[in-house]
Amino acid sequence: MTLELPSARRRTAATFFAALGIAFACASPTLAQAPAAVANLSEGQLRAEWDVLFKRTLVEPQNFDIAFRYAEISTRLGDYEAAIGALERMLFYTRSLPRVELELGLLYFRLGSYEMARSHFESAAGNAATPPDVRARVEAFLREIEKRLSPSQYAFYAQVGLRYQSNANAGPNSAVVRALGFDATLGSAFQRQPDWNAFGVISGRYVYDFETQRGDTWETNLTSYYSRQFKFGRLNLGLAELDTGPRLGLGTLANVSVRPYALVNAITLGDRTFQTAVGGGASLRYQATWGTIEPGIEIRERAYRNSDLYPTVADQTGRQTIGYVMASGFFESVPGLRWQTKVSTTRSTGRLGYYSYRQVGIEGALPYEFDGLGRRWTFAPSLGYFETRYDQPNLLVDPTTRRFDREYRIGAMVDVNVYQNIGFAAQVQYMRTLSSLPNYRTQNWVVSLGPTVKF
Repeated sequence: MTLELPSARRRTAATFFAALGIAFACASPTLAQAPAAVANLSEGQLRAEWDVLFKRTLVEPQNFDIAFRYAEISTRLGDYEAAIGALERMLFYTRSLPRVELELGLLYFRLGSYEMARSHFESAAGNAATPPDVRARVEAFLREIEKRLSPSQYAFYAQVGLRYQSNANAGPNSAVVRALGFDATLGSAFQRQPDWNAFGVISGRYVYDFETQRGDTWETNLTSYYSRQFKFGRLNLGLAELDTGPRLGLGTLANVSVRPYALVNAITLGDRTFQTAVGGGASLRYQATWGTIEPGIEIRERAYRNSDLYPTVADQTGRQTIGYVMASGFFESVPGLRWQTKVSTTRSTGRLGYYSYRQVGIEGALPYEFDGLGRRWTFAPSLGYFETRYDQPNLLVDPTTRRFDREYRIGAMVDVNVYQNIGFAAQVQYMRTLSSLPNYRTQNWVVSLGPTVKF
């Protein structure tokens, strides 16, 4: 049965609802149509809609669509406290909102309020309506929170695998090189040749939190690497490096810290001691809402050791001074996408002038984490460029030409989580060096792959 209004009443009702619709559209132009995706709006549009939504949340506190849109835009604008307030009000009216619990956990985590973040993550994980992939993500955050709340924090990464290089011995592109200022033909044994190696890399990090208001910690990092060539045993490479030092907050600025540190390292080549170094440095870190920036300086006193395979490398002994600025952050519009960059300048000195040089370089990467095929993936394309100018000509190569190199690097890495802390990573990189001397003009394709373990 249908209910019919008399014609006069129908006209009155139609007029009333039409006027109401026009008034609502005029009063709230941003919400008069389906909301656009936050990522597609400019900052001005975001702030205009934020103003409208803020007023509506006051008069319609139980309208969850409005509250969630308000929280989404507040997060995009970096106003995490406003987003938290809107989401907390939603939980006041009903507790069974796993999506809201998840978003609150993420916001508190970003603010460094790990106890509050843990409470909301646990509520989301304990809700039967939470999808399995969301629950797995929540559990990863809970593990990270446990590490960050502990005074002693550890991180570990290891990979073993195989690596192929199209130019393993760094041979020049051409067989014609310079010797004593004249063209010469390089013997076939020294021309570029491919090779495989088996490699292993281990890196570890230990942080002890002194639990002060400033966030003072002691940080220690260890990196080790070894590769064994299938054909060129004289190029077997080993490396171990340790740095340690405090990270100290500056005054009441919880987002600014300084870290002085000491370091030692050792390198073997051809399974002989090749170089040792001692030194130290200091960096200043600023943590902002968009990411982190950290300038620093490092000094290394390097000692090269002669051996039967490398009888003259001791002439490279000297000081290396590195100045750098590192920065990293994330893209609010693309969840999981981050950016990293480093700009550096290096001054190295040797006992002989043609081993001394100045270098400037820039590197960048775009790591992107996403879920696919039931796995967590990371894909990271990278670029790099370096210029190296040597102080003096090498008389044995060309007494009239100083060496000047320009090196280009382009690559990509993919890492997929296979099971719990076990994954598989593969990397492809192309390197090309243009030089003022043909002896140092090289190119090399590098492909590496193997299983990983990290926690």
